[in-house]
Order: sequence, then structure tokens, then C-alpha cells
Amino acid sequence: MSIVLQDERNQMGERLRQAREYVGLSQDDVAAVLGLSRPSITNIELGARKVEAIELSKLAKLYHRTLDYLSTGVEPLSDGPQQLGFLARAVDGLSEKDLEEVARFAQFLKQSARKK
Repeated sequence: MSIVLQDERNQMGERLRQAREYVGLSQDDVAAVLGLSRPSITNIELGARKVEAIELSKLAKLYHRTLDYLSTGVEPLSDGPQQLGFLARAVDGLSEKDLEEVARFAQFLKQSARKK
């Protein structure tokens, strides 16, 4: 295997490890979802085993990441959270006072989340 290909496999494995840890899953958890052994997950994360396309697709869903990110490391351009459009429509037509109340509630939610 070429050095470049192995380096790309290592980098993908590292992204997969970081994504798994970020969502708080163990290698055993991931192995159970994919129907693989834990050593297989270890080898994927170390770059010692290729990741099949179907496995990568399942990992992307499990880790809430895009296939592009997992395979290339390139973050997709974001237009903001998916809920942003819904929120904009939901507050459309509210009075200035009501908009201020929505903003205060959003701030309350953010602070509550930080305390957890």
C-alpha cells in the first residue's frame, strides 16, 4: 500500500475515533451497531482496516457527521442549524415585545444547558 493511501486511511481512522468519542460511544457500542467485533473497530480507527462504504454510511448516521467529513475531513458549508428556518417562520409576525420574550427564553435555555 502506498504511503499516501495509508496516511489517508490513518487520518480517516482518527476522524472516526474523534467522532465516536464526541458522541460518547465505546468501540463495543459501535461494533454492536455495525455487527463487527470490537477489534475491527480498533483496526478501522488505527487505519489498519479499510472501511466499507456501507459501514461508513452507518457511521456517519451514528456519529451525526457527513460522509464528506468522515472521508475527507472537509466540513460542509453550513447555512446554520436546520431549525433556523422553522424558527424564523415561527416568530414571523410577532410583536416586538413577544420577540424580546422569545430571545429571553432562548438565553434561558442556553444557560440551563451550560449548567448540566
